[in-house]
Amino acid sequence: MTLFISLLCFISGVHLSAGGADTLKVWNRATDRIAADPLGQYYIVSGGSLVKYDVKGDSVYSWSEPQTGAITSIDASDPMRILVYQKDFNLIRFLNNRMAPISGVVRLDDLGITVPLAVATARQGGFWIIDGSTFRLRQIDMKMQTLVESAPLNLPSGSGTNDYRLIESGDQVLLLIPGKEIQVFDLFANFIRRIPIKVPSFNAYGDRILLAYPDKITLWKDPVTNETELIQSRGGEEQRRLGGEFEEACLYQDKLLIRTPGKVILLRLSKN
Repeated sequence: MTLFISLLCFISGVHLSAGGADTLKVWNRATDRIAADPLGQYYIVSGGSLVKYDVKGDSVYSWSEPQTGAITSIDASDPMRILVYQKDFNLIRFLNNRMAPISGVVRLDDLGITVPLAVATARQGGFWIIDGSTFRLRQIDMKMQTLVESAPLNLPSGSGTNDYRLIESGDQVLLLIPGKEIQVFDLFANFIRRIPIKVPSFNAYGDRILLAYPDKITLWKDPVTNETELIQSRGGEEQRRLGGEFEEACLYQDKLLIRTPGKVILLRLSKN
């Protein structure tokens, strides 16, 4: 059934019954990235600091290494092997469930990848990366060997690492080109199809895609089904209370984590 949230009510902490939500936690500050793992744990990035929160929204572990720059992106799809990318020094790190480094830092310059456009965890080990020099999707294992590599991709010019988003989901790899489309690949880096959805941000949730538009958040499965609306903002005062437009969202069961320019909000959804 369609899920619907009245933002004006939940932002003030009022419990709604059918079709509503509970506000579980609000972080009243600007942040850079958010993530959720398959165990229902949450991650918030602010500059060079990554903080992990438990299912209740309480902080449990943190990691930072400011001398190597801000954290550009993270992938928490494997809670035992969290990928952290730092653009300033072109580094990838893997952290365990206590936010401690698992192995040595991966220096992408040493692999000849000087312009990575997006990175993601590969569940068989290693990571996926879009090489901005060759415009190819590659899977690199933990021995730093390329396992599979795509043909050159058709990508727009002038985009950077902060624009693209790459996710391995099930038996597919999804590449978001914000405001244009989602490109779908199989696990051998073969191009499958384009999904003409113009959305700024997305995330994977099971066999569905969580889409974060500036004024709404939806779930979408395939071209023959409609998007299921989770949140819609009416703008104006409602948007101001939220801290601005939606920038990113993560879903775990009935909990939705939302990032806006001024806040991060953890909600519990309820069905109609």
